[in-house]
Amino acid sequence: MTLSKQLIVLIATLLLVVFVGTFLISVQNTRAYLQNQLESHAQDAATSLGLSISSHLGDGDLAMVTSMTDAIFDRGFYRMVRVEDMQGKPLVDRILPVRIDGVPDWFIERLPLVTPVGEAVVMSGWVQAGVVKVRSHPGYAYDQLWKNAEETFWWFVSSAAMLLLAGIALLHWVMKPLKDVEWQANSICNREFPVIEPLPRTLDLRRIVEAMNRMSTKVRRMLDELESLAAGLRRQAHEHPVTGLANKARFMATLDELTASPEECATGVLALVQLKAFKQFNERHGYQAGDELLVGLGSALAEVSRAYPACQLAHLSGADFGLFVQNAAIDEMEPLAARLSSALAGLYAEGKPLDRDVGHVGLAFYNGRQRPGELFAEADMALRAAQGKGANGWQLSTPETMDRRQIRGAMQWRAFIEQSLAENRLVLQFQPVFDCRRTLLHHEVLVRIAEEGKKELMSAGVFMPQAESAGMTMAIDQVVIRKVLTRLSLDEPDTRYAVNIAPSTLRAPGFSVWLEGQLEEFSGVAGRIVFEMPEYGAVAMLDRVRELIELLERFGSQFSIDHFGRSVSSFAYLRSVKAHYLKIDGSYMRGLDQERDNRFFVQALAEIAHGLEIRVIGESIESEAVWELLPQLNLDGGQGYYLGRPR
Repeated sequence: MTLSKQLIVLIATLLLVVFVGTFLISVQNTRAYLQNQLESHAQDAATSLGLSISSHLGDGDLAMVTSMTDAIFDRGFYRMVRVEDMQGKPLVDRILPVRIDGVPDWFIERLPLVTPVGEAVVMSGWVQAGVVKVRSHPGYAYDQLWKNAEETFWWFVSSAAMLLLAGIALLHWVMKPLKDVEWQANSICNREFPVIEPLPRTLDLRRIVEAMNRMSTKVRRMLDELESLAAGLRRQAHEHPVTGLANKARFMATLDELTASPEECATGVLALVQLKAFKQFNERHGYQAGDELLVGLGSALAEVSRAYPACQLAHLSGADFGLFVQNAAIDEMEPLAARLSSALAGLYAEGKPLDRDVGHVGLAFYNGRQRPGELFAEADMALRAAQGKGANGWQLSTPETMDRRQIRGAMQWRAFIEQSLAENRLVLQFQPVFDCRRTLLHHEVLVRIAEEGKKELMSAGVFMPQAESAGMTMAIDQVVIRKVLTRLSLDEPDTRYAVNIAPSTLRAPGFSVWLEGQLEEFSGVAGRIVFEMPEYGAVAMLDRVRELIELLERFGSQFSIDHFGRSVSSFAYLRSVKAHYLKIDGSYMRGLDQERDNRFFVQALAEIAHGLEIRVIGESIESEAVWELLPQLNLDGGQGYYLGRPR
């Protein structure tokens, strides 16, 4: 029970005690007064009647005595009027049955009124002629006592009700600062840090609010400092100091991770961009102009990269830039090369002190087989060939052998995916995710397609980019979600799964309504499913992600941000996105035992996430050495081939 309710109950109890005491005292006092009045009334009537009939009783005029007795009795105030001789023989005897109308029987039983007999001796001269006995009727007294009790009761009830309402209103006003403090505490738990203003007037409550405001401010400042530290570590270790793009070490780590993860990246295009005669440009125009040229080229390349949501752009060194586009098809190479060449030509058009031949572009296609070194060598050879093609020239390098699955046309891919859905050839595999005590948290669901006539399953890295181009990711995600929810309804009650949602699926009209219907239908198991989305997709549509999380929380489901850290987004958005899990990208986790800068960054990131009540999972845990580092860096768990392969 809340404090305000306890105080209300206390006030109501006190009012009730006061009422009961006051009511009982009032009723008892009224009863005692009426009791005395009945006795006095009977005695006065007996004395008066005795004096009135004394001369007539002495003369033996019984008719007059009877007449005068009836005159008093007929008024109805007496239940008995009797005139006796000295031997106790009744001369006149009048009795009125006791009937009390309008007063409940229970009231009469609990508050009985005694009606004593009033007596008076009738004298005839100096001789006693008889005795008059009178007993008052209690009906009028009971009626007055009942009315008094009823009026007292209703007066107190109305007064108590008004006092109670006034007390509740006053209590709410006094307690409002405590409710504000409760709201502030809940807001801090929800990664918000408000300050309560204005301060309450009550001194004790003012001190509490001031303390909470200080705590909220300090927690915000602490998280700001942690975010600033983590961002600084990332800038120092992974960003080029001039352009702010990823440096070569970060680019190569990401490329290593992608080429080692066919689930994420089955194909791609690596583009190398190089400014021509950059050393001579620096000598002629100065290093400041050279830095401005690099920043300008970085901005132009970033503009080109925005057309590819899943891509990595880096400033490799000096005049060299690199761009890797994940899951790009081979027919996308030429349009990409043209855009990059136009970006180079645009620098000359801006009036910078350059020759028309600004630079050159070399592109190599990744077919899922080359290692990063081989891929770089192919792109570098293409770059050397482009330098002989004239101003802002470009050259493509494609592997001699291509997987048949990668050279399907757009229409063929669409037909293939539609057929796979129609024939229910989507296969689910599951990779375990453990906490640092090796307790299973959940299984991540990985999607495959069973190709006709092939034993090997096609990974999502091959067909999902084509599904995205064909606008079919929603259809695939719907089938997967439905399969997982159905499986959960049949599995053990402690089974949990994590399902990936493509960013394009969340943008698709009607998906949120469909998902709400599915979670409603499977509400009994909805709390055992986690929905994941890659960071680049979540950052691009934060409002939709917030709406999705609100929907999931209604059914007890959770949300996870996948491949965190691959993009260069600020950490500040984590405060508004109430994610439950954060999966740190494998490019930071591979070789973590040997990368000191990565360890500092991962630890700082874990502290930020824990301050926001987000659990942190490390991806691509491939060795015992890295696994043993996770508790030391405050991570909550891990996922990778060392812990368990997809099955």
